[in-house]
Amino acid sequence: MNPARNPRFPQARDGHPCIRIDLAGCTTKAELLARIAHTLHFPDWFGHNWDALADCLCDLSWLPGTSWHIEFNNVEALNSAEPATFAILLEILAEAASFWLDHDGLLDYGFTPGGPEATPAPAGTQP
Repeated sequence: MNPARNPRFPQARDGHPCIRIDLAGCTTKAELLARIAHTLHFPDWFGHNWDALADCLCDLSWLPGTSWHIEFNNVEALNSAEPATFAILLEILAEAASFWLDHDGLLDYGFTPGGPEATPAPAGTQP
């Protein structure tokens, strides 16, 4: 599937893709990594561990452009069930954002307690 034509990659106001990852009901590291991998179309070599997440977030060569915004929706369950997992995710995202700033790219991210205010993706496109 071409991420540029995927409904999970609507254009943000400034033109770079806004990638929404729904974490509703996500309460484990394994489920978190699976949802991120699915939504960001990680390659087959993704190892479903923290190091592999960091590696993929500092590559993203399979996605269009060099600038992305990742919006994590419905983060409450994960943050409540596994605060340490959520803290590690924050560290990895911050490191990846810093990497892209040093490499003429932009990776920013945000978290919302509920879903996005935008129109939901068509049925069958969510992880």
